[in-house]
Amino acid sequence: MRHPPRALIGLWLLVGSVLAGCGDPKPSSPTPADLAQIDFTPDHTITVDDQGFHPATLVVLAGDVLLLVNAGSALHSFTADSRFDTGRMHPGDETTMVLSAPGKIPYFDLEDPDHTATIIVEQPPDGG
Repeated sequence: MRHPPRALIGLWLLVGSVLAGCGDPKPSSPTPADLAQIDFTPDHTITVDDQGFHPATLVVLAGDVLLLVNAGSALHSFTADSRFDTGRMHPGDETTMVLSAPGKIPYFDLEDPDHTATIIVEQPPDGG
């Protein structure tokens, strides 16, 4: 049986060790300084209350910041299968969200699945 030359074995070990260090299996969370650099000023606001979502249909550009607000008197949520889920929000709770992939996103309220709405995410005209 013929064995590979030692130089080839050394090359394989070198390549393997370099590739093993290429990815960080536990990337760090953003620091407060990182977060301070991001502008979270809302471009759009969507509310949910006991009557449903307002507006029921919203067209946004990819990268716009959305403010989601529970303006109702009970628990509500913003839930889109496999896209986003705020979980149950208490009255007065709010959160921000940025959608980057274009498409039509139907969503609903976990507390009242008959309350439905749609966000349409469009690519910005400059392709950004």
